[in-house]
Amino acid sequence: MTKRERVHASIARRGMDAIPWQFDLTSAVIAKLKAYWGVEEVRAKLEDHVLFVNWSRPDDVPQPANPDFVRDELGSVWRKSARDYAVGDWGELVEHPLKEPSLKGYTFPDGARPGRWDHAPELRGGNPNLFAVAGGYGLFESGWGLCGFENYLGYIAGEPDFIEELSEGLVEFSCAVTRQLAGLGCDAIRFGDDWGFQDHLMIRPEQWRRIFKKHYAKIYGAARDIGLVVAIHSCGNITEILPDLIDIGVQVVHPLQPEAMDVERCRREYGKHLTFWGGLGSQSTLPRGTPDEVRREVNGRLEQFRGGGYILAPAGAAPAETPAANIAAIVEVALAQLG
Repeated sequence: MTKRERVHASIARRGMDAIPWQFDLTSAVIAKLKAYWGVEEVRAKLEDHVLFVNWSRPDDVPQPANPDFVRDELGSVWRKSARDYAVGDWGELVEHPLKEPSLKGYTFPDGARPGRWDHAPELRGGNPNLFAVAGGYGLFESGWGLCGFENYLGYIAGEPDFIEELSEGLVEFSCAVTRQLAGLGCDAIRFGDDWGFQDHLMIRPEQWRRIFKKHYAKIYGAARDIGLVVAIHSCGNITEILPDLIDIGVQVVHPLQPEAMDVERCRREYGKHLTFWGGLGSQSTLPRGTPDEVRREVNGRLEQFRGGGYILAPAGAAPAETPAANIAAIVEVALAQLG
């Protein structure tokens, strides 16, 4: 069974020879693993099952004079360097184009313009046995990137007409980008929108349902229409809206955070319809446990999800303080499934 076949089998909950696995790692942990294993190419040692295919920004998007900054296609400007290498290799928003709750003077980019996925066939062709996951444009994070985070939350509370207009524009853009993936060989698309704090949603569940659910249904529907598995990424505790995600066509939820969500409850109540991706404690066991404790957690997850509906992975990028031996322990137990 190839890695690609193994992931599909787990999502479909049909016969498979092992639970598939995948790694999100900070650059600091990758550097540790290079030294630990004495190799330059860490991914080969990890035996990762997933190939990520991200869109390319059009060349004609005007870039800031400051080389440390980058402007995305929607017009938001981000710091390229990581904000915090300890917990993830991402930048931060430094400028947003919408200064007021109005789209006056703003034009959404053309989601149907060619070129974003020109590299996808070559990636697919060079990695035929991996499960290819495209990166999708979401709604919540794109929205606050355009408005600024605090402003956006304020607009959700006090400017419903603007949020509706903004969301409709983002949905049209996202769906057009997604439709261009038709026939390019990707298996799935993962839409990234962090809705959760550690213990609850950032907005009330009823707000999420009233404001966003219908829009996400269109975004996910565009992906399902061209045969893609629909995955979402949201850190934090999003248990309250898992039934809603099932309703609108989500098949895979990433990351399953044991520090934020009840893993067994998620499996028991929603595992018939959702595949959970994650489950290894990136805030607990991985950075602070011993290799033996990591092995116990990995074995526990494999037993818990032995029927499928699971992709074994750190629950978010393994932070910088994670010992290389702990990542190696995950690989050891994962490979042991194959005998």
